[in-house]
Amino acid sequence: MSITKKAFGALDDGTAVELYTITNKSGASVSLQTLGGGIQALNMPDRNGRLADVVLGFDEPQPYLDGDTGFQGLLVGRFANRIRDAKFTLDGKEYRLPANQGSWTLHGGGRFSYTIWQVKETGDDSVTFEKFSPDGEDGFPGNFTMTVKYTLTEDNTLRIEYTILSDKKTPANPTNHAYFNLGGRPQDTIENHLLKINADYFTETDPNQLPTGEITPVRGTMMDFTEAHKIGDNIDVPFRATLGDVGYDNNYCLRNKFGEFAEAAVLYDEESGRKLSVYTDMPALQLYCGGWLAKSGNHGKANGDVTYRRGVALETQFYPDSVNFADKFPFEYAAAGEEFKTVTEFRFTAE
Repeated sequence: MSITKKAFGALDDGTAVELYTITNKSGASVSLQTLGGGIQALNMPDRNGRLADVVLGFDEPQPYLDGDTGFQGLLVGRFANRIRDAKFTLDGKEYRLPANQGSWTLHGGGRFSYTIWQVKETGDDSVTFEKFSPDGEDGFPGNFTMTVKYTLTEDNTLRIEYTILSDKKTPANPTNHAYFNLGGRPQDTIENHLLKINADYFTETDPNQLPTGEITPVRGTMMDFTEAHKIGDNIDVPFRATLGDVGYDNNYCLRNKFGEFAEAAVLYDEESGRKLSVYTDMPALQLYCGGWLAKSGNHGKANGDVTYRRGVALETQFYPDSVNFADKFPFEYAAAGEEFKTVTEFRFTAE
């Protein structure tokens, strides 16, 4: 196992961005950038041992700051996904947040993803990033520190450990926004990838894809991934919880409860044999297939552009807008002075 560090480039304002790469004995590797604490590359073997980069992204840091490129591989905080009307009430006090998408808040306003994270420490097989957010920043309560440790194992598991500490009770809903293309061929869409999600229900949404508070069975709908099938089988089937040709951008209610570490989803590419098993102790998974990305342009890494349906995000988290549905959705605030922790693993194999 080895770790290397190099300059990744600079933002338009001159801010330097660094890249840390962890490589295991078989040659599999993950490259992590200080911008947004993000996954810039993830090289995994196919059934014949050939390595390929299985996440979308860019060869320089500046494009990651473009909101239209979809948070490629970046960490998300303080609160992933959507918050209706850019506000919530906690213990009788209303908190106003950035309305950075329509009239609502998306991914906490974006600050955590679009700033430089500090490297707290490195180990033989890990890199730990840290981000501090002062009380009231973007409207959220509490002096808030988020620490994220990435570990790459010899058996090709990428483990992501989130630790949050705040001096006030506050919402915490971290995730990573990597887009996977297991074939390592982002010139192809992910519609032929097979997907299984261990969820029997999804959260209903309104025309803005904001939760209504209702939870509905997936059985008998295009939302059903209880048995593995191709993402493209039903992605364009008209359905009340999807928009136009966007396809899937929906929250699945996992079978495990918050704090129970279990398999959430399995993604498989038949041509390469690569399989990704997602494990988490969070109660939900947002399935997003890049339907909001541009259909051309967005020149990405050497292996292809960052465009429409070229990657699938499997975001482990609490349900969207849980701060406004705490009585209906499984949700826990980060308590003042107590560490809030959650873990997600991306386990790669080849068949």
